[in-house]
Amino acid sequence: MKRILSLFMILFICLLTGCSKEEVKLKVVSPNGAPAISICSLDNEKYDISYGFEPQTLQTAFINKESDIIIAPINLGAIQYKKNQNYKLGAVLTWGNLYLASKTEFSLNDINDKDIVLFGKGTINDSIVDYVFKNNSITPKSITYLATTAETQATLLTSESGIYLVAEPALSAAKSKKELFTISIQEEYKKITKSESYPQAGCFIKSDLDKKSADKFLKNLKNSADLCNNKTEEVAMLAEELKLGKKAILINAIKNSNINYKSAKDSKEAIETCCSINLKLFGGSKPEDGFYYE
Repeated sequence: MKRILSLFMILFICLLTGCSKEEVKLKVVSPNGAPAISICSLDNEKYDISYGFEPQTLQTAFINKESDIIIAPINLGAIQYKKNQNYKLGAVLTWGNLYLASKTEFSLNDINDKDIVLFGKGTINDSIVDYVFKNNSITPKSITYLATTAETQATLLTSESGIYLVAEPALSAAKSKKELFTISIQEEYKKITKSESYPQAGCFIKSDLDKKSADKFLKNLKNSADLCNNKTEEVAMLAEELKLGKKAILINAIKNSNINYKSAKDSKEAIETCCSINLKLFGGSKPEDGFYYE
């Protein structure tokens, strides 16, 4: 009888303290921008989500293994996997959303012998733009690099002229203030490679996370990403509540952010196509099969 009472008390305490494994919140970290928008519909009651992670803090997150899920650039995750195998790619969430923008109408050929401003020197964005330029025989007069798209957006708005690389949702924010002309880098990439787009950010799952929790998260993640395209206004409203941007701007930005959930396995071909452009950005070689979560 005492044993039964003891078991009953343990069960009662567990119910009060929430010690069930099902109730443990997975810790999720993400940069801002389109990746943050793609996950903003996840249930905050189920997941402990932190936004605003920069490249350096994302890299630290891969090393420290303090998060269950990391939303990060595909090539960063690939490089970290080669080093420690702490995280595997679960799915690609966002694809190319880079645009060349100017206050005056222009074409790709107009970039020849012009001064242009890009962001992210030495990153995958830089390599994709360079790839598009080379395949269209474009040689700018000079290239100035800024650190982030927020900086290129701000400079675009304050300068009288020039061509600038801007990503969504920063581009839509700029368009809300000035009339801009744009060229889609992903559309130019598609013409060259015949691939729909290039992968930008994905969901990385801690390698020792149990499969049941990982699969459940990926299912919820897909639902969140799908809502961006199916319930854009509602997602924009939620993103504004989370201080990820203004609803009026985000409604248009989401449409151009190329948010599209695709499993790791189904993304492999697109990732390898992107790798071939600059293997250095992926650690010198294409990711091993173990990189892709199944």
